[in-house]
Amino acid sequence: MLKGVTYKGKAVKVQEVSRELGVRYVLEGSVRKAGDQVRITAQLIDATTDRHLWAERYDRPLTDIFALQDAVVQKIVTTLKLQLSLQEQGVLARKPQENLEAYDAFLQGLAYFHRFTKEGNAQARQLFEHAVALDPAYAEAYAWLGATYGWDWGNRWSQDPRALERTVELAYKALALDDTLSWPHALLGWSYLWKQQPEQALAEAERAIALEPSNADSYAVQGEMLIYAGRPEAALRSLEKALRLNPHAPVWYLQSLGRASLYTGRYTEAITALKTLLLRNPQTELAYIFLASAYVAQWAAQLSHDPQTLEQALAAAQKAVALNDSWSLTHAALGHVYLRQQQYEPALTEMERAALEPRPGTAASNIAGLAEGLSRVGRLEEALEAAEKALRLQSLVVDIHLGRVGSAYALAGQPAEALAPLQRLLSRYPDNLPANLTLVAVYSELGREAEARTEAAEVLRLNPHFSLDVYRQREPLKDPAQLERQLAALRRAGLR
Repeated sequence: MLKGVTYKGKAVKVQEVSRELGVRYVLEGSVRKAGDQVRITAQLIDATTDRHLWAERYDRPLTDIFALQDAVVQKIVTTLKLQLSLQEQGVLARKPQENLEAYDAFLQGLAYFHRFTKEGNAQARQLFEHAVALDPAYAEAYAWLGATYGWDWGNRWSQDPRALERTVELAYKALALDDTLSWPHALLGWSYLWKQQPEQALAEAERAIALEPSNADSYAVQGEMLIYAGRPEAALRSLEKALRLNPHAPVWYLQSLGRASLYTGRYTEAITALKTLLLRNPQTELAYIFLASAYVAQWAAQLSHDPQTLEQALAAAQKAVALNDSWSLTHAALGHVYLRQQQYEPALTEMERAALEPRPGTAASNIAGLAEGLSRVGRLEEALEAAEKALRLQSLVVDIHLGRVGSAYALAGQPAEALAPLQRLLSRYPDNLPANLTLVAVYSELGREAEARTEAAEVLRLNPHFSLDVYRQREPLKDPAQLERQLAALRRAGLR
């Protein structure tokens, strides 16, 4: 601190101060007196980039100068500590409102929100509500308050039937106060997703980018929307841009990156992103769900020879259930792991529980999973009923469930009915090896040999080392005769 006094009144570069004092952040300011009033200004600068992170002005009556100094210093320290902590997590707050008390409450709310837990979300809501009570014109606080209701809805943390409606209301409230904000559009995008309208969701993400084209969050949101719109390659490009703009990525960037990698067949990259996320925030149940899915997909595609792969998948799925036992997706994930482990009864128990999901979008995916499970244990009539029901419902995870529907039809001896769902899935997710493999068998069963061989070439493109011997060991089919029929169909297409 004493050394810092040497810069008083001198024109020096921030980078010079940073080097001499060995610090990354520099706080500078001034004090001006006018009659019985004093104005104190302060701004925080990241000396490595010369970027102004924060600025504030304090106008106070000049009574007890020392008490005033202590109060202002405490305010600055509290606010800066919150801002720097958030920035290290990749969370960037916009310029504060005039009411610093409201801004402090807002920053604390952001910190709790980005824990991505039920408890953290509830605490964040209280703090955002306090911020808007202190400053009723605080647009950004209204938007993030809306986000707490959205996360309650999306993660099944609340049974409030108006949660989604409140999300939309608060997003529009924020835009009415400040139509330059991008985050309310992101919030509306997620609301459209939850309403099964992915294209409208994507349009909102694009509006967010148009408003703030250098805002990393806007590109990350676009990536999320593109995943749901069935465009995972484009999603990866958006997410990579978000990471370039904000290398200190918040954990939700990594979750989206993990999903986009999973849906493009980049299973190792998906696992790496999700494990990195969970090191930073081990309470994110959705990340465990996708991690379990990535391990299972890697095993099914014969892209992992680690005998512990399914054990790792099981550990991830069990952790998801432990964190949120009431969420159907955690039980669906656990059921699919059990199925791959050929633990058929536990698999069906979990899948049947997941299929009770009341929301149509998620229900489609869960019921499709149940259809596949039933077909693999030989309960073919029930499998067909479940497959037909899944097709009648619109899926939240656009088209991903269709691979399981196609598998159920194929295993139940109805290859013609399997064609349409498999072809639609692969038109959007061409790097889904299990779906390609099922389509090989379907074409082969239908006597369409040329198309079967074309699809077999796709399987070998995705995994040049694919082996029917490994397939025999790993494919969870309870009836040996059913397994032999599949193997014969794949051999006719040229796979070995």
